[in-house]
Amino acid sequence: MGAPEGAVLLHVGGLTTGAEDFVVYLAANRAGLRRAGFGLSCFDPSGVGPESLGPAMPEPGASEDEIVEAGAAIARRFGPDRKVGTEGFIISAPDLAGPPTDLILGRFHPSARMRARALRHAIGQPVDRLVLTIQPYTELFHSTWLMLAVDRPMEPFMDYAGAMQAFQGGWADLAQVLVEELEVRELVVVAEPASPRQLLLHMRPGLVLRQPVVPLPKPKATPSAVAMLQRCILQGMRLQPGQRDRLIAFHARQPQVRVESAFSSLGLSDLRGRYVADLDALAEMAGVTLIGAEERAMAAE
Repeated sequence: MGAPEGAVLLHVGGLTTGAEDFVVYLAANRAGLRRAGFGLSCFDPSGVGPESLGPAMPEPGASEDEIVEAGAAIARRFGPDRKVGTEGFIISAPDLAGPPTDLILGRFHPSARMRARALRHAIGQPVDRLVLTIQPYTELFHSTWLMLAVDRPMEPFMDYAGAMQAFQGGWADLAQVLVEELEVRELVVVAEPASPRQLLLHMRPGLVLRQPVVPLPKPKATPSAVAMLQRCILQGMRLQPGQRDRLIAFHARQPQVRVESAFSSLGLSDLRGRYVADLDALAEMAGVTLIGAEERAMAAE
């Protein structure tokens, strides 16, 4: 796919780990990153639409030739951005592991290996530093459902809880797959809330932008906002983006039901235990820096 050009720095993370705000921050500071010597390619973290990485990825069950072909298509998409990076190339691909619909159906990114292999073909060299942002499974599943329910008809969250409680794989397995397929030299796992500026520093320690642009964070979807939006969707009402954002912002200030309310006591305990076990497994992996693990483990317990 061409000669290697500088260090490759990659961000992968769940939709609800600050990925959307990070993509917006990077895009707003594209000029500053270029001045610092970094090319930039960002993909919509929703996993759908033309600006996401998903449409360029091979379909499940794709042959090796199809994976290589998908890699070539991805390389063409970020080729122009990569050429301007004398110091390196930053890629933010939150949806690399797979679409969010996999998660609510109890499938923890079964296509991650194939998709990572396609990206490796696109890059044409090992990934120097991968920043993987993670969160407890209860938060991940609920927030993913909220994100999906903002703009499409969805069954109640509790209808998906059983499949989520029985999911296979997890963060530790995903990290291992990404490291193997992308030939990652250094993995940084961020298990705590991080601002876009902090995530950029995790990707490239010491990188400070002059007069950075700091976009206002988008309001986060809440259960009460989603309940109202679902009612509108089922009645055939079409809200403009500005109307939807104002509705979400209003409900974000209101009291909400607990995230865990749909899980059984046994299921909730199992999800928390699996998260703690994955943190332990990540800590034992060679070449891994784990940030915020102790605090998140205590919270999960």
